[in-house]
Amino acid sequence: MKTTFKYIGVAMIVIFVVVCILYLNNDIGTSKSNIEKDARMAHKIDDSWQVSKSTTDNMSAMLFYDKNLDNHTFSIYVNRSGLSFGYFFRGGGSITVEDKDIVQYQIQGYQEKAYLSMNKQHIIKIEVDRGDTIEVINIDSTKPFALVLPSGMGIVKFYDVNGEVVEPIFQSL
Repeated sequence: MKTTFKYIGVAMIVIFVVVCILYLNNDIGTSKSNIEKDARMAHKIDDSWQVSKSTTDNMSAMLFYDKNLDNHTFSIYVNRSGLSFGYFFRGGGSITVEDKDIVQYQIQGYQEKAYLSMNKQHIIKIEVDRGDTIEVINIDSTKPFALVLPSGMGIVKFYDVNGEVVEPIFQSL
C-alpha cells in the first residue's frame, strides 16, 4: 500500500514538473473561450468597449472600439502547431489604417487571413468565391468588423453600400 502511494506521489510530481516546464517555455496559451478576456487585460481595454471578433481553429482576430467609434485597438492570436496548448498573442495595437480602410493581416506560417475594419467605407457584404460556389457574408454597414477566413477560401471581395468593390490593404505580422 505504501508503494502505491509512493508511485502516485512521484507521478503527481512528474506531472507538475512537466506542466511547469510547458508554462515556462510559453507552450501553454489562452483557451479559445478566454481569448477576449486575455486581450482586454493585456491591452487594458475598458469593459464598455464593444468587440467584433472572429475565431478559427488556428487564428483569432478581435477589433475593440468605443461607443463613438473614435478609438479602437486590435488583437490577433494564433494557435501554434506542435506541442502547445491554446492561443498566443501575435500582434495588436492601434493602427490608423483601420480608421478608414479594410486591412488584411497575413501571419507568417499561417494560411488564414484576418480582415479588420472600422467600416468607414460602409461595407455591406463580403463574397467568398470558392470556384464552384460563392458564399455571401452580410455585414452591418454601421459597425466595425473582424473576420478570419480559413485557408483555401478563394477570392474575397468586399462591397460597399453603392455596390462598389473595396480592396483591402495588405499588412503582415
